[in-house]
Amino acid sequence: MHIVIAHGADLSKPSGGTERVSAFASGLADAGHDVTVVVPRPSGSLPSRLNGVRTSTVPVNHSGIASQPIRGAAVSRRAKRIAEERGAYLQIEHSTLAGLSTLVGCRDFVLDMHDLAHPSPLYGNLPAGMIFQSIVKRMEKLGIDEAQEIIVVSDQMQQLVTDIWNVPADRFTTIPNGHFPGLTAEFTDVDTVEGRVVFFGTLHPKISVPIMKEISQLPELSEFVIIGDGPMRGKLERIDSDKIRLTGYLSDAEAFRTVASAEVAINPQHVSPLQRASSPVKLYNYAALGVAMVLTEGPDVVRELGERGAATVVREGEDFTTAVREILTDPSLRMSMQAAALDVATEFTWDERVRSLAELYG
Repeated sequence: MHIVIAHGADLSKPSGGTERVSAFASGLADAGHDVTVVVPRPSGSLPSRLNGVRTSTVPVNHSGIASQPIRGAAVSRRAKRIAEERGAYLQIEHSTLAGLSTLVGCRDFVLDMHDLAHPSPLYGNLPAGMIFQSIVKRMEKLGIDEAQEIIVVSDQMQQLVTDIWNVPADRFTTIPNGHFPGLTAEFTDVDTVEGRVVFFGTLHPKISVPIMKEISQLPELSEFVIIGDGPMRGKLERIDSDKIRLTGYLSDAEAFRTVASAEVAINPQHVSPLQRASSPVKLYNYAALGVAMVLTEGPDVVRELGERGAATVVREGEDFTTAVREILTDPSLRMSMQAAALDVATEFTWDERVRSLAELYG
């Protein structure tokens, strides 16, 4: 099959969305399909897994929220043209890009919804934020209406979209995020650093800075390593603790080695409908690296990790920091959680997710 995948963000910047797009594209190409990814010109090198995938980059020299329509329209037009020339299926990443794509004439595409955009604080915190959110919501609806198939990252995401726009459940296929075993396997035997706690991922508004501040004050803590970057970095930098180390973005190897060395990996979040509908890539990597986890309730994968004994799930209003302390001070609990994490991770690979995607195309 010929498949064109359109993505409106910088594919060279590591994030859960980047990993999902590159996993789908490379996995379909490895299965023998002719895949082209259309993206804005990246600021750095593309992931090496895309070496077997055609890429078409659009020279848009703008970044940030204000330029999203410019980037999105340019990517949409290029993807539409290539799909028509090759008689290809068109897959569009994100509902906002799908809405823009309908304005340039795209129809009957596969929409891969990583998230819902309009409730995001990135739009709500702008001047006249409610107006921006209303516009974004309309764009998302356009994309959803014109999609032939809709992929969501969780069953809760499907329910959320159904509740907002009354979309029939039979239009959805759920394909969660996953991990690459080949990237994490060599780090599962890394020596653990006593008292080390790690967070790995985008520093977006969903994370709870107050909880991270509380963790930094734990007497049992030797080091709190925060890997990643994003809009909340400034607030984290203002926490008064000599135990916090913010690394910014790291290579996969550096990040995975650091996570694997932790006694506890965390994901403290503000609970919301959007947070519950998410499928955080970091959690699949935590599991693959065999690290005990403390996680805020909400997403489907959190519930599963808790039920399988790989994570302590903290409900809203409960004491997240106490749960971290319990694992730091209980070696037998920590070891059992590590083993459970490695066991459940075998069911969370990107290979399994790509098989589901290939079945959708038939």
